[in-house]
Amino acid sequence: MSVDVPDDARAEASVLRTMVLLATLSTAAECWTAVAERRAGYDPSAQEDAGVVRPRLQASVRTLDGALRRLQQHLVYMRHRREAYLPALVRRFEIMMTVWRVARSLKEIHQRLMSLYPAVSEVLVEEARCLQDAAAALLEAEAERFPVLLTPFLARSRAFTTHLHRVLDPAP
Repeated sequence: MSVDVPDDARAEASVLRTMVLLATLSTAAECWTAVAERRAGYDPSAQEDAGVVRPRLQASVRTLDGALRRLQQHLVYMRHRREAYLPALVRRFEIMMTVWRVARSLKEIHQRLMSLYPAVSEVLVEEARCLQDAAAALLEAEAERFPVLLTPFLARSRAFTTHLHRVLDPAP
């Protein structure tokens, strides 16, 4: 028996299946990386030596910076461009995956900053945790409120990463 489905519905179903697959693969890659790091002796949930934490923290901050730049680009695009339904759906998916990665990066950064405490300020450690909560709130935000919430989040996150760069890479 053949079901007569319009081309738009087929395209939408295909895009949705692809997004589910990408989300699943992304989660699997995150799990694989976490297991590999733990097997290699890196565990951000445990107290780690500063010699191990600093380079890994610097890498996490670089990753966070890149994700924040992508979100800034998406924000500019959202404000100035109207898209058809499917491209807008794909863009929203990409944005949400990027916010999810930002939240994960912030969690890692918070855990690693805890390993450096009290050598880093309590305020910096707390800001990482607060930004992680703000990223989680972005993931729950309604589509209309998302750009309104994203703007201050990006500004606050950029200030945080700038501070982190100063702490991790002090000028000679």
